[in-house]
Amino acid sequence: MTELRVLIADDEPMLRFHLQQLLEDLWPEIDQVLTAANGEEALEMARSIRPQAIFLDIRMPGLTGIEVAEQLQKDGLTKASHIVFLTAYDDYAVQAFEREAVDYMLKPVDEARLHQAIDRLQNRLHRPEPVVADLGDLKRWVSRERGDWLKWINAQQGEDIHVIAVESVLVFRAEDKYTTVVTADGEYLIRKSLKQLEEELDPDAFWRVHRSAIVRVPAIERVRRDLTGGLRVHIKGLKQPQPVSRRFADRFRQM
Repeated sequence: MTELRVLIADDEPMLRFHLQQLLEDLWPEIDQVLTAANGEEALEMARSIRPQAIFLDIRMPGLTGIEVAEQLQKDGLTKASHIVFLTAYDDYAVQAFEREAVDYMLKPVDEARLHQAIDRLQNRLHRPEPVVADLGDLKRWVSRERGDWLKWINAQQGEDIHVIAVESVLVFRAEDKYTTVVTADGEYLIRKSLKQLEEELDPDAFWRVHRSAIVRVPAIERVRRDLTGGLRVHIKGLKQPQPVSRRFADRFRQM
Protein backbone atom coordinates (compact mmCIF):
# COMPACT_ATOMS: atom_id res chain seq x y z
CA MET A 1 0.00 0.00 0.00
CA THR A 2 1.31 3.48 -0.90
CA GLU A 3 2.62 5.53 1.99
CA LEU A 4 0.49 8.62 2.63
CA ARG A 5 2.67 11.74 2.81
CA VAL A 6 1.58 15.35 3.40
CA LEU A 7 3.68 18.49 2.97
CA ILE A 8 3.05 21.76 4.85
CA ALA A 9 4.73 24.89 3.42
CA ASP A 10 4.47 28.08 5.47
CA ASP A 11 6.99 30.63 6.72
CA GLU A 12 5.36 30.79 10.17
CA PRO A 13 6.89 28.10 12.45
CA MET A 14 3.99 28.08 14.93
CA LEU A 15 1.43 27.66 12.17
CA ARG A 16 3.41 24.76 10.68
CA PHE A 17 3.58 23.08 14.08
CA HIS A 18 -0.11 23.69 14.84
CA LEU A 19 -1.24 22.40 11.44
CA GLN A 20 1.01 19.36 11.71
CA GLN A 21 -0.47 18.45 15.09
CA LEU A 22 -4.02 18.88 13.80
CA LEU A 23 -3.36 16.77 10.72
CA GLU A 24 -1.85 13.96 12.78
CA ASP A 25 -4.85 14.03 15.14
CA LEU A 26 -7.58 14.33 12.52
CA TRP A 27 -6.05 12.18 9.78
CA PRO A 28 -4.51 9.13 11.48
CA GLU A 29 -3.94 7.39 8.13
CA ILE A 30 -1.09 9.84 7.37
CA ASP A 31 2.28 8.10 7.48
CA GLN A 32 4.46 11.20 7.29
CA VAL A 33 3.96 14.97 7.65
CA LEU A 34 6.81 17.05 6.23
CA THR A 35 7.29 20.81 6.58
CA ALA A 36 8.93 23.54 4.51
CA ALA A 37 9.67 27.11 5.59
CA ASN A 38 9.62 28.79 2.16
CA GLY A 39 8.62 28.30 -1.45
CA GLU A 40 11.98 27.08 -2.74
CA GLU A 41 12.18 24.44 -0.03
CA ALA A 42 8.58 23.39 -0.68
CA LEU A 43 9.22 22.99 -4.41
CA GLU A 44 12.35 20.92 -3.83
CA MET A 45 10.61 18.65 -1.31
CA ALA A 46 7.52 18.23 -3.50
CA ARG A 47 9.71 17.19 -6.42
CA SER A 48 11.71 14.67 -4.43
CA ILE A 49 9.13 13.26 -2.01
CA ARG A 50 5.96 13.46 -4.15
CA PRO A 51 3.46 14.00 -1.29
CA GLN A 52 -0.17 13.16 -2.00
CA ALA A 53 -1.33 16.42 -0.38
CA ILE A 54 0.37 19.81 -0.08
CA PHE A 55 -0.76 22.69 2.15
CA LEU A 56 0.72 25.82 0.53
CA ASP A 57 0.80 29.28 2.08
CA ILE A 58 -0.09 31.79 -0.64
CA ARG A 59 2.41 34.38 0.62
CA MET A 60 5.91 33.14 1.37
CA PRO A 61 9.36 34.71 0.96
CA GLY A 62 10.92 33.95 -2.40
CA LEU A 63 8.51 31.76 -4.32
CA THR A 64 4.87 32.25 -3.36
CA GLY A 65 2.57 29.28 -2.94
CA ILE A 66 0.98 30.09 -6.29
CA GLU A 67 4.36 30.12 -8.02
CA VAL A 68 5.19 26.77 -6.42
CA ALA A 69 1.88 25.35 -7.68
CA GLU A 70 2.50 26.74 -11.17
CA GLN A 71 5.94 25.13 -11.28
CA LEU A 72 4.51 21.80 -10.11
CA GLN A 73 1.92 22.04 -12.89
CA LYS A 74 4.69 22.61 -15.45
CA ASP A 75 6.60 19.64 -14.05
CA GLY A 76 3.48 17.48 -14.29
CA LEU A 77 3.65 16.77 -10.56
CA THR A 78 0.13 17.95 -9.77
CA LYS A 79 -0.98 14.60 -11.17
CA ALA A 80 0.42 13.10 -7.98
CA SER A 81 -0.31 15.85 -5.44
CA HIS A 82 -3.48 17.65 -4.31
CA ILE A 83 -2.96 21.28 -3.31
CA VAL A 84 -4.69 23.20 -0.52
CA PHE A 85 -3.87 26.92 -0.34
CA LEU A 86 -3.51 28.74 2.97
CA THR A 87 -4.11 32.47 3.29
CA ALA A 88 -4.36 34.97 6.16
CA TYR A 89 -6.68 37.29 4.23
CA ASP A 90 -10.45 36.89 4.26
CA ASP A 91 -10.86 38.36 0.79
CA TYR A 92 -13.24 37.71 -2.08
CA ALA A 93 -10.63 35.43 -3.60
CA VAL A 94 -11.14 32.84 -0.89
CA GLN A 95 -14.79 32.42 -1.81
CA ALA A 96 -14.27 32.91 -5.54
CA PHE A 97 -11.69 30.16 -5.79
CA GLU A 98 -13.03 27.73 -3.23
CA ARG A 99 -14.06 25.15 -5.78
CA GLU A 100 -14.10 21.40 -5.81
CA ALA A 101 -10.69 20.99 -7.41
CA VAL A 102 -8.57 22.99 -4.96
CA ASP A 103 -9.30 23.98 -1.37
CA TYR A 104 -8.52 27.31 0.32
CA MET A 105 -8.26 27.77 4.06
CA LEU A 106 -7.96 30.85 6.23
CA LYS A 107 -5.22 31.16 8.82
CA PRO A 108 -5.14 30.46 11.69
CA VAL A 109 -6.46 27.07 10.69
CA ASP A 110 -9.75 26.11 12.27
CA GLU A 111 -10.13 22.46 13.30
CA ALA A 112 -13.65 22.10 11.87
CA ARG A 113 -12.61 23.70 8.58
CA LEU A 114 -9.54 21.46 8.38
CA HIS A 115 -11.76 18.44 8.90
CA GLN A 116 -13.72 19.50 5.79
CA ALA A 117 -10.50 19.86 3.82
CA ILE A 118 -9.35 16.41 4.93
CA ASP A 119 -12.67 14.89 3.83
CA ARG A 120 -12.27 16.58 0.47
CA LEU A 121 -8.69 15.37 0.12
CA GLN A 122 -9.63 11.82 1.05
CA ASN A 123 -12.26 11.82 -1.69
CA ARG A 124 -9.70 13.17 -4.15
CA LEU A 125 -7.15 10.49 -3.34
CA HIS A 126 -9.45 7.89 -4.85
CA ARG A 127 -9.49 9.67 -8.19
CA PRO A 128 -6.96 8.77 -10.90
CA GLU A 129 -5.71 12.35 -11.31
CA PRO A 130 -6.10 15.47 -9.16
CA VAL A 131 -7.44 18.54 -10.89
CA VAL A 132 -5.80 21.89 -10.18
CA ALA A 133 -7.81 25.03 -10.85
CA ASP A 134 -6.58 27.77 -13.14
CA LEU A 135 -4.23 29.87 -11.04
CA GLY A 136 -4.30 32.98 -13.20
CA ASP A 137 -7.03 34.90 -11.35
CA LEU A 138 -5.61 34.02 -7.95
CA LYS A 139 -2.16 35.12 -9.08
CA ARG A 140 -3.61 38.47 -10.19
CA TRP A 141 -5.31 38.87 -6.79
CA VAL A 142 -2.00 38.30 -4.97
CA SER A 143 -0.26 40.73 -7.33
CA ARG A 144 -2.92 43.35 -6.56
CA GLU A 145 -2.34 42.85 -2.83
CA ARG A 146 1.42 43.16 -3.21
CA GLY A 147 1.30 45.92 -5.84
CA ASP A 148 4.01 44.20 -7.91
CA TRP A 149 2.57 44.77 -11.37
CA LEU A 150 4.70 44.79 -14.50
CA LYS A 151 6.50 48.15 -14.82
CA TRP A 152 8.97 47.71 -17.71
CA ILE A 153 9.11 45.64 -20.89
CA ASN A 154 12.09 44.70 -23.05
CA ALA A 155 10.76 44.88 -26.61
CA GLN A 156 12.36 44.49 -30.01
CA GLN A 157 12.25 46.90 -32.92
CA GLY A 158 14.38 45.70 -35.84
CA GLU A 159 17.72 44.68 -34.39
CA ASP A 160 17.37 46.90 -31.32
CA ILE A 161 16.02 46.09 -27.87
CA HIS A 162 14.09 48.91 -26.18
CA VAL A 163 13.22 49.19 -22.49
CA ILE A 164 9.65 50.51 -22.48
CA ALA A 165 7.72 51.84 -19.50
CA VAL A 166 4.41 49.99 -19.30
CA GLU A 167 2.61 53.26 -18.49
CA SER A 168 3.55 54.51 -21.98
CA VAL A 169 1.92 51.57 -23.77
CA LEU A 170 -1.35 52.30 -25.58
CA VAL A 171 -2.26 48.84 -26.85
CA PHE A 172 -0.97 45.27 -26.65
CA ARG A 173 -2.04 43.48 -29.84
CA ALA A 174 -1.64 39.74 -30.46
CA GLU A 175 -0.26 38.86 -33.90
CA ASP A 176 0.85 35.34 -34.83
CA LYS A 177 3.62 34.19 -32.45
CA TYR A 178 4.35 37.70 -31.17
CA THR A 179 2.58 40.50 -29.36
CA THR A 180 2.88 44.02 -30.76
CA VAL A 181 3.45 46.75 -28.18
CA VAL A 182 1.96 50.00 -29.47
CA THR A 183 3.16 53.31 -28.01
CA ALA A 184 2.97 56.91 -29.18
CA ASP A 185 6.56 56.55 -30.43
CA GLY A 186 6.11 53.39 -32.48
CA GLU A 187 5.51 49.65 -32.43
CA TYR A 188 7.67 46.92 -30.90
CA LEU A 189 7.54 43.15 -30.56
CA ILE A 190 7.59 40.90 -27.51
CA ARG A 191 7.09 37.14 -27.07
CA LYS A 192 4.73 37.34 -24.10
CA SER A 193 1.19 36.22 -24.83
CA LEU A 194 -1.83 38.36 -23.92
CA LYS A 195 -2.73 35.75 -21.32
CA GLN A 196 0.66 36.21 -19.64
CA LEU A 197 0.32 39.97 -19.82
CA GLU A 198 -3.13 39.84 -18.22
CA GLU A 199 -1.57 38.15 -15.20
CA GLU A 200 1.22 40.72 -14.92
CA LEU A 201 -0.53 44.00 -15.76
CA ASP A 202 -2.50 46.15 -13.31
CA PRO A 203 -6.16 45.29 -14.13
CA ASP A 204 -7.23 48.81 -13.12
CA ALA A 205 -4.96 50.30 -15.79
CA PHE A 206 -5.20 47.71 -18.58
CA TRP A 207 -8.36 46.09 -19.95
CA ARG A 208 -8.74 43.15 -22.27
CA VAL A 209 -11.24 44.29 -24.91
CA HIS A 210 -10.79 41.51 -27.44
CA ARG A 211 -9.08 38.14 -27.66
CA SER A 212 -6.35 39.92 -29.62
CA ALA A 213 -6.09 43.24 -27.74
CA ILE A 214 -5.41 44.79 -24.32
CA VAL A 215 -5.74 48.58 -24.05
CA ARG A 216 -4.48 51.05 -21.46
CA VAL A 217 -7.55 52.54 -19.80
CA PRO A 218 -6.22 56.13 -19.33
CA ALA A 219 -5.48 56.22 -23.08
CA ILE A 220 -9.11 55.56 -24.06
CA GLU A 221 -10.56 58.66 -25.72
CA ARG A 222 -14.05 57.35 -26.43
CA VAL A 223 -16.02 54.21 -27.26
CA ARG A 224 -18.33 54.31 -30.27
CA ARG A 225 -20.79 51.89 -31.84
CA ASP A 226 -20.21 51.01 -35.50
CA LEU A 227 -22.88 50.37 -38.15
CA THR A 228 -23.27 46.73 -37.06
CA GLY A 229 -23.86 47.70 -33.41
CA GLY A 230 -20.44 46.56 -32.27
CA LEU A 231 -18.25 48.68 -30.01
CA ARG A 232 -14.91 50.20 -31.00
CA VAL A 233 -12.42 51.79 -28.62
CA HIS A 234 -10.70 54.93 -29.85
CA ILE A 235 -7.25 55.41 -28.34
CA LYS A 236 -5.64 58.82 -28.01
CA GLY A 237 -2.99 59.25 -30.70
CA LEU A 238 -4.04 56.21 -32.77
CA LYS A 239 -6.08 56.41 -35.95
CA GLN A 240 -7.25 52.80 -35.95
CA PRO A 241 -9.85 52.00 -33.25
CA GLN A 242 -9.80 48.64 -31.45
CA PRO A 243 -12.85 46.37 -31.76
CA VAL A 244 -14.56 45.22 -28.56
CA SER A 245 -15.82 41.64 -28.50
CA ARG A 246 -19.17 40.79 -26.92
CA ARG A 247 -17.38 39.01 -24.10
CA PHE A 248 -15.84 42.30 -22.91
CA ALA A 249 -18.60 44.74 -23.92
CA ASP A 250 -19.90 44.95 -20.32
CA ARG A 251 -16.80 46.94 -19.41
CA PHE A 252 -18.33 49.87 -21.27
CA ARG A 253 -21.91 49.55 -20.16
CA GLN A 254 -23.26 52.95 -19.09
CA MET A 255 -23.60 53.24 -15.28
